Amino acid sequence: MDTAGPHVEPRRCARVLVVDEQDRVLLLHSSGFVTPESEFFVTIGGGIDAGESAAEAAARELFEETGLRVDPVALGEPVGHTLGTWWLGFEDHLFFLLRVERFTVDFAHLEASEIGELTGSAWLSIDEVKAIDEGIFPVPVADLAKRLLSGDVPAEAVELPWVNWRGDTKRFPLPE
Repeated sequence: MDTAGPHVEPRRCARVLVVDEQDRVLLLHSSGFVTPESEFFVTIGGGIDAGESAAEAAARELFEETGLRVDPVALGEPVGHTLGTWWLGFEDHLFFLLRVERFTVDFAHLEASEIGELTGSAWLSIDEVKAIDEGIFPVPVADLAKRLLSGDVPAEAVELPWVNWRGDTKRFPLPE
């Protein structure tokens, strides 16, 4: 007898760790998505659409969520991976690294479901990322970012531990 239940394919997602010339990581801020009082940070990215590669999805999401257009080839190979269960279901995330000159985030291309959820952005130092790491969706990224910024770019995606992220247990407001 099969007690595991039906097999459910994970929602495939692609994310981008965007880092500027001063080694600051760009994170987006979300308010009220998980619970009305929730505040947390989000790495740039989202679901991979049918027919898209992970890099194509990451480039599309980067444009939608920040206004920055890049060729998917510029993202290279994934540098991180995580897999776990969230309230939307089972998720499988690949992370890419993109070094850029700092730019101003433009939310003009957000999907309808993201309007109102994404409430700001911040370019944060590694120390600042570390300080809010438990409030970053889908997983803490400070250690990976620190590794990448030291020049240690892995040949294969590093496995990032899924931390049963909830986003509603502590508030992580935008820095002043």
